[in-house]
Amino acid sequence: MKRILFLPFLQIPSGHHQAADALIAQFESMPGVECEKIDLFSYSYGRIEQVISRFYLKWIHHFPTSYSTLYKRMVVKDRKRDIYLYELFFEKQLELLLYERKPDCVICTHALPSRILSKLKQEGKFDKPVLNVYTDFFIHKGWGTKNIDVHFVSTYRMKNYLLTMGIKPEQIYMTGIPLHPLLQKKPLIPEPPKKRIHVLISGGSMGTGNMHDLIKHLPFRKELQFFILCGKNKALYQQLIKFNRSHLIPIPFIRSRKMMDCIYNFADLIITKPGGVTITECLHKQIPIFIYDHLPGQEEINFEELQIQKLVHNATGWKKQNHLDDLIMSFVESPNLISGYYENIYRYERNKDPVNSSQLIIEQL
Repeated sequence: MKRILFLPFLQIPSGHHQAADALIAQFESMPGVECEKIDLFSYSYGRIEQVISRFYLKWIHHFPTSYSTLYKRMVVKDRKRDIYLYELFFEKQLELLLYERKPDCVICTHALPSRILSKLKQEGKFDKPVLNVYTDFFIHKGWGTKNIDVHFVSTYRMKNYLLTMGIKPEQIYMTGIPLHPLLQKKPLIPEPPKKRIHVLISGGSMGTGNMHDLIKHLPFRKELQFFILCGKNKALYQQLIKFNRSHLIPIPFIRSRKMMDCIYNFADLIITKPGGVTITECLHKQIPIFIYDHLPGQEEINFEELQIQKLVHNATGWKKQNHLDDLIMSFVESPNLISGYYENIYRYERNKDPVNSSQLIIEQL
């Protein structure tokens, strides 16, 4: 039995966990493979993790500018003193975890375990394969790179960054962020004409972002039907139920990946934030993406990278210009805009390496 250890960080239902869960689901049909996912913070400090997670979410929402500034200072500019503090708190705990679990392979979906494992490998304290699964559309300097065996990236810009860091080309695979196997390509079957355009709205699994304000800027329009994914935001769901507006359909938190697959198939376009997994799912489903907001830090930089590659539409001006519905209609009523956008998606998907992420991992065992 081969053991694969997945290392996200914190218990917040982020892309780090979703990517790990997607790969674990791919391994379920493979005999002789045992997967385990462990949050290094909870393993190290128990219930303190819950306090830190709550503080982290409140900090992002109430003081976004300060979080963005600190994030860029620590991981974009690579403040080695700040990174050292993280290593100081978690290096010994990770060594103990590796000793206890004795994995045949470690997959990092978060930068911190990757950074520490790179150091442990350099010092000869760990000799098993370590793989980085990047869950954003950029690589910051908090990640370990030089002593990592395989890198799964989403864009050529990420690949080129690793090449400049001295990583060999054969160690880098442009696979995109791993997706759950139940999330299939959109079926190519004829659909009956729709009376209204189905617009999906998502603020992430936590229902975060300026969703309440956004919804107030969605006027009734006979051509548009909005379906709002409320995630775990029960207050938002209840608010929409009380609104009782025919053009606003609230959808509560969805655990079933099969159900989410069906909802994606139903959508004509999506208004969302630039989270790595959500964007990758929509690109996979070939759903036009409109970005209405972004959290500071990762999503902020994701948005910049996605705009460079023309994979998303900038809809962040909805507060000032109050024209989100007009922006949508100008897109869906323009064959040139639609064909150009789909060509960008096709090019992105074609440029991915024709390899299976789980099979690549098996080859490392």
